[in-house]
Amino acid sequence: MTSGDMKVTRRRLLKIGSGLAIAVPFVRLRSTHANALDPAAGEPIESNPPVQPLDYAFGRAFRSDLIIRERPSVKSAEVRKLRANEVIPLLGQVTGFGPTAYNPIWYLTTDGYVHSANVQPCNHALNEPLAEIDEGGLWSEVTVPFTELRAAADPQAGVRTLLYFGCVFRILQLAQGTDGKIWYVIADGNGGDVGLGFVRAEHLRPLGPEDFAPISPDVPLDKKRIEVNLKAQTMTAYEYDKPVFTTRVATGGQYRTPEGVKNFFTIPGEHRIFRKIAGTRMAGGTPGYDYYNLPGVSWSSFFTSSGIAFHGTYWHNDYGQPRSHGCVNLLPAQAHWVFRWTMPVYPHTARSNLRTSREEGSLVRVF
Repeated sequence: MTSGDMKVTRRRLLKIGSGLAIAVPFVRLRSTHANALDPAAGEPIESNPPVQPLDYAFGRAFRSDLIIRERPSVKSAEVRKLRANEVIPLLGQVTGFGPTAYNPIWYLTTDGYVHSANVQPCNHALNEPLAEIDEGGLWSEVTVPFTELRAAADPQAGVRTLLYFGCVFRILQLAQGTDGKIWYVIADGNGGDVGLGFVRAEHLRPLGPEDFAPISPDVPLDKKRIEVNLKAQTMTAYEYDKPVFTTRVATGGQYRTPEGVKNFFTIPGEHRIFRKIAGTRMAGGTPGYDYYNLPGVSWSSFFTSSGIAFHGTYWHNDYGQPRSHGCVNLLPAQAHWVFRWTMPVYPHTARSNLRTSREEGSLVRVF
């Protein structure tokens, strides 16, 4: 399956518009019981629990064998399993039971419920390709669940890797494809002008000044701060000591290394954001152990010299417990907000890391 010809599993007709507004009729699940007892928790769960709206129309399965169930409970009957990178419609989210106490969020699909931890919420929006591009290129973000990075501007060329919703890359140049369409040559922000490969232009949204415009620029530097609560696994932004934004996060956890299990904890204390980059590759660890190599990590705001940052995450959706290599994991949209709200301001014309003195950066308290 390719992202350009994405097919989603349906039991009912979904009307998908250009902005992916979805008109969904009432979804009748298999169960007709008014309430059922959750065997794990010993509590009643509703056949149709209250559904909260989502800003995302689709979900992408991170791995194979994820189970869609009749009700939002790990003990509920299995409807079917998902394949890795399968894309399904999301009709909303509910609070359910298991598999973990810290993350009770389940997504309602047209087939039933799937736990949120291993499903990336995403959209599918196509973009008008650029007619030209200035020297030095510009930033862009992936706006489809996934797209192929190919070795040439050819839909039959070899696939080097998949790129996922919310990833941010630099567009270096345009290329005419063998399919008659425009393709982009892209690069990581920290990779200089070395092209990674070719991507269909309609799958990337070029970013403009509005995407980098500061949020609350009239609030003085000393009246803004971010607090990261390691126990609660939350991040809260304050203006004049009043919370203006809060969300669940995933901070540094433990990983198996050649030297044994190591704690990659997020360093407590007071820090300052001193470096930013809109899109970067993050790599580290040891192959066979905790190795990772992640292109297009979005909206990174660094606050320690060891490389700990707030940044977008496209490889898990399991917030509420430590599981990073020290960074503060967020949804891409949340990391984007932090990037724009904090100092220093990152100009839309910047093409790589922006560094400043720590005195000029926003305060981050980790405790």
